Amino acid sequence: MRRLISLLALAACDPHPPNRPLAPAGPWPVPQAWKSETIPFPLGFAPKLAHRGTEELRFAPGFFDPAAPGYWSYAFVWRTEDAAALDAAALGAELTEYFRGLIDAVDKDGKIGDRDAIAVKVAAAGASFAIEAHVFDPFKTSLPLDLTGTAERRACPGGGALWVFVLAPVTTGVRAELEALARQAACGQPEPPEPAKKP
Repeated sequence: MRRLISLLALAACDPHPPNRPLAPAGPWPVPQAWKSETIPFPLGFAPKLAHRGTEELRFAPGFFDPAAPGYWSYAFVWRTEDAAALDAAALGAELTEYFRGLIDAVDKDGKIGDRDAIAVKVAAAGASFAIEAHVFDPFKTSLPLDLTGTAERRACPGGGALWVFVLAPVTTGVRAELEALARQAACGQPEPPEPAKKP
């Protein structure tokens, strides 16, 4: 009986009871052979997105290669200090602004003429959102590109938020890896260390 009371007392003092998530042990992972980038808000290519915080991106191998399974396949998060409580319409408008700004910034020669065709549709899907994005590849082909994916908002302690995105063509060969990576994103993760520069 005395042992049972002691165990109950220890459980009551446990700072991490079973139903409370533990603090993340490290940064959001960068899988082997994947590329990463961290950009502070306001984003240089989309300054109208009025968030404070950072964007972290994870690019699949072959992201820029139209023949690769990971072509235009990536996961990214917005770690916002503001609540960033967006409904489907607001998120669609922000992502449309995001991609139009990105393509404007990259397509310096004006090979992509129909900027109005760049559009992102977002629909609520339970606790998350389904995304359909019609964009262009400004890096290699300048051709139209359709991406599908998901977004999920998670409230963070202190009033901030974590938005987790997965986007890729329907034909991507790395959808499962992207979704696994998205599940590993959490509030409070520190930025990953800069990769060591080769001498």
